Amino acid sequence: MTLKLQSVTAGYRNRAVFNNLSLPEIPAGALVAVIGPNAVGKSTLLKSIAGLLPISGDMTFAGENLAALTSYQRTRRIGYLPQPLPQAIPLVAYETVFSACRSARGDWSREQTEQAIENVFDTLGIRQLALRRLSEMSGGQRQMVGLAQVLVRQTPLMLLDEPTSALDLHWQLNVLNAVRDATTEAKSVALVACHDLNLALRYCDQVLVLSPGGQAVLGAPEQVLTPELLAHTYGIEARIERCSQGQPIVLADRPLPASVR
Repeated sequence: MTLKLQSVTAGYRNRAVFNNLSLPEIPAGALVAVIGPNAVGKSTLLKSIAGLLPISGDMTFAGENLAALTSYQRTRRIGYLPQPLPQAIPLVAYETVFSACRSARGDWSREQTEQAIENVFDTLGIRQLALRRLSEMSGGQRQMVGLAQVLVRQTPLMLLDEPTSALDLHWQLNVLNAVRDATTEAKSVALVACHDLNLALRYCDQVLVLSPGGQAVLGAPEQVLTPELLAHTYGIEARIERCSQGQPIVLADRPLPASVR
């Protein structure tokens, strides 16, 4: 199951965010960080793949035209976590995750559904939230429940828009470990929009860097994240070095004047 974008144009009303965007095939089992500065189009890209925005061009997953999927087919194949946090509604977490699971997995028995929910709550470490109302939770806790709604459906394609934005470091690592494990075990594809370049380097197989002007580069993190690309994309002077355990890290030194970007 591979994801492929060919000559894709997408945007809002009369403003195109991407024009003729083409990417190499993203293979099964890949966890891809979608990175870039604010307002460059990370959310637009994920919404387009999820079928929430009209596009021109070709988007295929496992050989299927994503734009031609029915609503039910899309629910079965795509798990989408939007950037806004789940609403603080009076339903308890277990109910919301159960509903999400049944919407995509109506072929599962109740026992299978309940087991899947138990597994995802344990994997994310949020069992203590199962019977809590979302209206009584913090933003970070609601974000974890929103992620549980995606993971429990076990879709072959996951689109996660800043799933760690409201979380502290412990929960950020917990989330990325869970997503990476789910992607590897099921041979699915996951695109994760994020701002933390070092988390992208540590956890993701590939990075998709979106730059101002609609440019995009996809590849292995250590090959793509160069000082030159960081200067062009973010307007910073930065270095790629290695920590004591041999992991690559990005060290940002200073912002660059607009005249030298």
